[in-house]
Amino acid sequence: MILDLNPQKVKAICSIIELIEGLKVNPDLNMNEYPNYIEHCDKLKIILLRLLETKEEITITIDSGELYFREHVLPNEDIYEFAWSIPLLEKMIKNNGRSVVRKKFKIGELEQFVDYSGLEMDRFNHALRNINPIYVVDYAPSNLSLMIDGNHRVASRYKTFNDEEMLIHGVYIPAEVHIKSMASNHQKIVFRVLSNGNRIYTYLKMLSEGMRAKKPKLFNMESFL
Repeated sequence: MILDLNPQKVKAICSIIELIEGLKVNPDLNMNEYPNYIEHCDKLKIILLRLLETKEEITITIDSGELYFREHVLPNEDIYEFAWSIPLLEKMIKNNGRSVVRKKFKIGELEQFVDYSGLEMDRFNHALRNINPIYVVDYAPSNLSLMIDGNHRVASRYKTFNDEEMLIHGVYIPAEVHIKSMASNHQKIVFRVLSNGNRIYTYLKMLSEGMRAKKPKLFNMESFL
């Protein structure tokens, strides 16, 4: 399904361009290292400008399985919406066994990310009995670990037992893996741009505060130019 960009996404992309441009004049950042990223930031802006002229092709539709939607809220409150296909994410997990991490998560660490407004309370009893692992992704645009499958399982356990130390089985999926399950190539590109911008910002911010920091690992954007 090919769609024109809606006004909300157009506005958000323009705001992301402004954020990237603002890196070079941000007084809170270490400008000694910024010159190393000028060329990359310029490329990110070019890619976003091209996206504004490109229709969005949705390759995953609601009838192909469960989708998880996430609104990315920018500092000025503009919103860009991402969507992941849970069935496709499960395939990515199987195909990238060495990249994902199977672990136990504390309920208290995850409960803060639960969107209760989107939950169906009549599913809680079933969710309590569901022992399938939850899926937690590296949400690189915000340095967060985001739960995109398992909200009912976490919320039902937290509400029933009120035990933040309770453990639940899950899978942690790096950004480089879960991005392949997004609903459109358009979203994949915006996610990469936001991630790279955030990683550069975080690195320069840490340096400015006198903290030791590794140079950020950035998505390769050459194929989008």
